[in-house]
Amino acid sequence: SDRYDFDSFRIGIQPFQADFRGFLFQDQQLGLRFFGTRDNNRFQYNVAAFWRLEKDTNSGLNAVLQSPRDDFLFIANAYRQDFLIPALTSQITVAYNRNREGDDVQIDDNGFPVRPALLGTLRGRDYDVVYLGYNADGRVGRFNLTASTYLALGQDRDNIFTNRSASIRAGFAAAELSYDYNWMRFRLSGLYASGDGDPYDDTQTGFDAI
Repeated sequence: SDRYDFDSFRIGIQPFQADFRGFLFQDQQLGLRFFGTRDNNRFQYNVAAFWRLEKDTNSGLNAVLQSPRDDFLFIANAYRQDFLIPALTSQITVAYNRNREGDDVQIDDNGFPVRPALLGTLRGRDYDVVYLGYNADGRVGRFNLTASTYLALGQDRDNIFTNRSASIRAGFAAAELSYDYNWMRFRLSGLYASGDGDPYDDTQTGFDAI
């Protein structure tokens, strides 16, 4: 456009960070991503789908010679500068994680089991989780602010403690407030993730990022 707004499409293994601090998802995965800007770059957006790859046991890098996992991530987010107040950038995120590895057995290069987890009934899991999030980054007067909050909703078809289907209802919040004085910066940070007080019922309330 006249102000250099653009739309772009990227295919292949690429870095992607779901929010300002990467709380929900931060990785380099095989994906399709459509992204761009509007309104003189005051509005930015991403719409992406990722097919998650296995990781090398010792380096942590993508194991591109192995078959990709049966784990997909579909995500969309949008950023708006000077929203809710001037100098604050707000972002909303919607993500859907679809996993069908209930029958998958994965042993790493050192001979240790990776999937299923050595916990509970020792069975794999199939699950669908939708994450709804709001994130903010910027300034409020003299204070710097970064904040994130997420709600996870979905279904786990095989609770590892009961072998029954269970609903997923979990939450997460984090914030960092800082103040600059001369050459010093004072910070106050906090993070909360919901836990599960009764893992044997049919509702899972422990929060886990992608």
